[in-house]
Amino acid sequence: MGIRSSLAAAVAVACLLCLTGCSGGDVSDRQAVSGTVSLNGSPLEKGTVSFQPMEKGVGGGGTITGGKYAIARKDGPTTGKHRVVISSAGGSSAESANAAPGEPPPPPKELVPEDWNVKSDHTVEIKSGKNEQNFDITAKK
Repeated sequence: MGIRSSLAAAVAVACLLCLTGCSGGDVSDRQAVSGTVSLNGSPLEKGTVSFQPMEKGVGGGGTITGGKYAIARKDGPTTGKHRVVISSAGGSSAESANAAPGEPPPPPKELVPEDWNVKSDHTVEIKSGKNEQNFDITAKK
């Protein structure tokens, strides 16, 4: 094996180690997660849920439809403790209709309280195997 071949092999191994090490977790450790999300006792019609690693690992997330979500293993978080972030932008077409001519409509209002998204301190433990995580959110009126 020549010097060029040895150098190319060393660079390839270094790149591979960097790619696997940079994720902070073994992506083969990803887990499927599913469950329900309700807001004030009713299923959250649409939104997103994400699991953000608290230490090392890989996060994951998915879409909420009709109060349910299912994240496939290939898109799921790795095992460990994760911060839960849930969001649902709502709004009515009446708000868009009230926008001044030539002005963009106001951004949709967030339906989920900020303590479940931008200020979330809700956590769950993702384990190997089946992960069912259900969330019942109460918004102050």
